[in-house]
Formats: sequence, structure tokens, C-alpha cells
Amino acid sequence: MVIVDPKALASAHQFTVVIDGVETAVHEEGVLRRNGGTVAVVGPGVIEVSRFQHVVVRGGGGGVDVRFSRCGYAAAEDCGAASFHRCGAVRVGGARGVAVRRCRSADVERVAGAVAIRRCKGAVRVRGAGGELRVGRCREADVGGCADVAVARCRAARADWCGALALGRCGSADVSRCGAVRVDRCRDATVSGCGTVAVRRGKVNMVEMGQQVPPDFYEQTMMYQQGEPALATPVAIVVK
Repeated sequence: MVIVDPKALASAHQFTVVIDGVETAVHEEGVLRRNGGTVAVVGPGVIEVSRFQHVVVRGGGGGVDVRFSRCGYAAAEDCGAASFHRCGAVRVGGARGVAVRRCRSADVERVAGAVAIRRCKGAVRVRGAGGELRVGRCREADVGGCADVAVARCRAARADWCGALALGRCGSADVSRCGAVRVDRCRDATVSGCGTVAVRRGKVNMVEMGQQVPPDFYEQTMMYQQGEPALATPVAIVVK
């Protein structure tokens, strides 16, 4: 059963909410309740979504800002700013900016602005962040096609085709085809085909683009907590 409490003022923004496979178009300010969850329009173009098992919000062109909290699976498509707090699996496909805190996993694509992801227990995947990307205290980070990236305190990290990349206090890392790379206190890192590499208190394996990475590198990266990866002997270390 759906209960809608419309308000008097109509909103200029339109968005679609898909709850457990049922699609509902929302045109006015108000509150929508279903299966113990709530969708509330709290201002022009701003909605809050909470306590759904499976919910998708489609902004219809990027004019809607969405705030998710305590949802099992939450997704935002073609929205403005999207934020997630204490959700399970979260996904973003097209947004102006993204913030994720204390969620289980995150899959983010096509973000024009900044992305901040903190304290994910599982995997974080980001593709195509135009602004700053900051990932911290996650189990695994996999980023690609991003302009300005900083990854800190993750057990495993992978980066490909990024501009500036900073890695801090990560367990293992695989970096390829990035611009300026800075590695600080990472236990093991493999870097190939990058512009400049600066290392502080860490071990880095420099691999030529034509040189093949060990076939079991990715599996060992995923299972870092069970043992150190057996990589090639470091050939370049710069201490600052």
C-alpha cells in the first residue's frame, strides 16, 4: 500500500522512484511511504530516501539532489548530488557529486564533480570522476578514468588511466597509465606506464608496459590479508 501526502506547492522538478521493482513518478512535494520506507521531498529538487530494501531514484536530467540513508540497495541515476549513509550496496550512474559514508560497497560512474567515499566494508569501484576523488578506509578500491585521486588506508587499491594519484597507507596497490603518482607508506605497489612516481617509506615495483604482471597478482591483492603478494624485486625507490 502506498500513502502519499501531497503539499500545496508544486515542485518544478520531476523524478522517478523504483521501490522493489514498482515505478512511481513524483511531481509534487510530499511524502511517499511504502514497506516501512520513506521518500520525502524536503525542498525544491531535494529528496530524502530512507529504510528501503531496494530503491532506485532517477532524476531525469540531473536536477534532483538525493540523500539516502539506511537502505539495503540504493541507486541514483542522472541526478544532481547523491549522498549515501549507512546503506548496503550503493550505485551511481550519472551525477554532479557523490558522497558515501559507512556503506557496504559502492559502484560509481560518470560523475562530473567531486566524489568522497569513506569507511566501506567491501569493494569500491569508481569510473569517470571529473572532480576530486577521495577514498578512505575501505577494503578494496578500484578507480579508473579519474582526474584527481587520493586513496588512503585501504587494504588493496587499483588505479588505471588517472591524472594525479596519491596512495597513502595502503596494503597492496596496482597502478597503471596514470600521470603523477605519489606513494606513501604502502606495503607493496606495482606501477607501470606512469608519468612521475614519488615514493615515501614504501616498496614499489616498476614494471615496463611490455612486461607482464604476474598472473596471480590480482588474486593475491584481493586476499592481501592472508599474506603478502610475491612480486618482482623493486627497481626504483625514491625517498622524500
